[in-house]
Parts: sequence; C-alpha cells; structure tokens
Amino acid sequence: MIGGALIAEARKRAGITQAELATRLGTHQSVVARWETGRSRPDFDTVRRAIRVAGFELGVTISPGDDHDVTLIRQELELTPAERLDRLVDAVARFDRMVASAHG
Repeated sequence: MIGGALIAEARKRAGITQAELATRLGTHQSVVARWETGRSRPDFDTVRRAIRVAGFELGVTISPGDDHDVTLIRQELELTPAERLDRLVDAVARFDRMVASAHG
C-alpha cells in the first residue's frame, strides 16, 4: 500500500483527480484507484513516474534500521498483564503530576 499511498498523496497535493493523473500517465482512472486503495501494487518505477507527472519528485534514502520499538514491545510482552497495568497506572499518575506542576 505504500506506493499507492505515495501516489495518492502526490495527486492530492497537486490538486488533481484520479482521472487527470491517469490521463497524464496514459492509463485509466480505475487503475489509479486500485493503486490508491491497495487493491493493486504499482512497481517502484510506476510510483516514481506517477509522482513525477503530478509535479513532484520522490526522494529515497537508505538509513540504518531501528528496531527500538520491537525491543520495547518484547520487553512489555515479558510482563504479566497485571504488571503492564501497574506500569500504565504509574505512568498516568506521573503524567498527571507533571501536568499539575506545569499549571500550578
């Protein structure tokens, strides 16, 4: 769905309809709709071309992976439900104290 979401974002930013984008690409509105809804996956070159005809460029970078979220999830799953609930209650209490000190 990422490719379709990128196409939809570029199209909306350009202020054009699916039909207008399809015409610029030499395809049909239904094809663009399938991409944008995830019913069909455009290949990378198609995504780049669609974004380009909408008036934008797609910049792509390679960066180091970050599995920090996965690590946190694994740590939480090692806790019992009661322990997770206790942590949540403590976090809410800390947040409430922080808000109260900011306003008072």
